[in-house]
Amino acid sequence: MTVTDLDVLPNLRDLGGLPVAEGGRTRTGVLYRSALPAPGDARPTAVDEWPVRTVVDLRSPREFATREHPLRSAETVVHQISLLSDAEVAAPNQGARLADIYQGILANAAERLVDVLQVAATAPGPVLLHCAAGKDRTGVAVALLLRTAGVEPERIVADYESTNQHMAAVLARITRFAPELGQAHPNDRDLRGAVPEAIEGVLDRWDAHPGGVHGWLRERGAADETIRLWTTRFTG
Repeated sequence: MTVTDLDVLPNLRDLGGLPVAEGGRTRTGVLYRSALPAPGDARPTAVDEWPVRTVVDLRSPREFATREHPLRSAETVVHQISLLSDAEVAAPNQGARLADIYQGILANAAERLVDVLQVAATAPGPVLLHCAAGKDRTGVAVALLLRTAGVEPERIVADYESTNQHMAAVLARITRFAPELGQAHPNDRDLRGAVPEAIEGVLDRWDAHPGGVHGWLRERGAADETIRLWTTRFTG
């Protein structure tokens, strides 16, 4: 892998163009996802609008505090909304299934997922969601936003799985740009890549909840207006 490869933000994509259950498609230029941005990144060609206006960084406090976020500027606001604690990120997770880790995010960070929805619904766009690999924490948060907007589960799983096409670049970037985590990265959670059964379990839990994902969000403090604003913004 060349230096030029490492200077390109991997796993970046616009989540527009996905069909929704009621007809129509998600809008482009609203929601992006990616792996960890780094200082000196080349301007990406994978999306039309750049730089983004809003970033949601899902990393833990220790990860976030290591250096200034490279995308922060007068035009770009960065929100830190941690979905895993420092201890959870540093743990090797040996033997832990990704499905269990994802269910732990739903149990322990549900209110922060509501915060992600609030930012996505109201902050200037495009909105970029990322963590380190752009796979696990980003995968759960993106799944929530897509399902809330009415994207069918199989489409969400397909987007999640597409991260596997970028894992070589993602792991190389983590090794280079997250040295503060020592041997914690790449950890076995990263090396496993995207496991469809893990995100399917998340979607199944939301769909089995009374009122579906909207009911799950309401029970955790999301306002009906926030759900409406997001759905209108992303699909209207």
